Amino acid sequence: MVSSMDIELLKTFLEVKNTRHFGKAAENLYLTQAAVSARIKQLESILGAPLFTRLRNNLQLTVTGERLINHAETILIAWERARQDVSLKKRQKYVLSLGATSGLWDLLMQDVLHVTHRTLPELALRAEAHGPETLIRHLMERTLDLVMIYEPAKLNDLVSVPITPAELILVCNKPGQSLETVMSHGYISVDWGLSFHMSYAQYFPDASPPVLHTTLARIALEFIFKYGGSAYLPYRMVAEYMDDTLFQVDEAPVISRQIYATYHRENRHTQEIESILDVIRSLEVPVEEDASLDTIEI
Repeated sequence: MVSSMDIELLKTFLEVKNTRHFGKAAENLYLTQAAVSARIKQLESILGAPLFTRLRNNLQLTVTGERLINHAETILIAWERARQDVSLKKRQKYVLSLGATSGLWDLLMQDVLHVTHRTLPELALRAEAHGPETLIRHLMERTLDLVMIYEPAKLNDLVSVPITPAELILVCNKPGQSLETVMSHGYISVDWGLSFHMSYAQYFPDASPPVLHTTLARIALEFIFKYGGSAYLPYRMVAEYMDDTLFQVDEAPVISRQIYATYHRENRHTQEIESILDVIRSLEVPVEEDASLDTIEI
């Protein structure tokens, strides 16, 4: 049984891990530095091993500390979910935890969250953003119910359903730009996953190095607005700006990236998950209609 004190010790450990500084962790937790130090020592005493190697101006995780991270995160997520579950309002039946990468929250999941809240009021929702590996791990640990990712999960315990495509088009801030001109300078690389980058490298083998790498499409979009340049961005995200402040690059292929809904095969809320998948399928997704452009499906 995990006590409330254990929870506080794990919270403190993760905060020190994130800041690598007792003083900064103390500020973030509204504690004294001595209290933070005492909690870490207490946790080390319980585990029977040091968690940090203390250097002059820095802290490094020990092997034990590295091993504790995933367990601590899983326990805290489960605890928060339990607290939410037992304090549900009368009209709410379940807590459903949704996860996606940050880019997919921008692209799709915020709309999903809003429509789900309106159409399925009996569900209390949790929303989390993580990298693909962390999302899969949380599914396996049952701390997330449903995640959206670009690659289907290859684990027998998980079900991956193709749910909707994301059409990625090459846009820039000036009309009439040739593909050669656009790719010669000012390209912003958004991380759309390994399959995208393999297709991009095959189609543009001589492209100049990008001026910016980012995992967030929103950052690329704002960068283009402010400084110019080009990027592959979802048509859904840029449709409202087309032929005004953004322009599609002629001759550049449309790259269609499939989005997968993934959940644990033994999840006890399968019916509610199917209801959310129906919500996603009902969303109107803008599609590029220029049939003259090549489309690469990955």
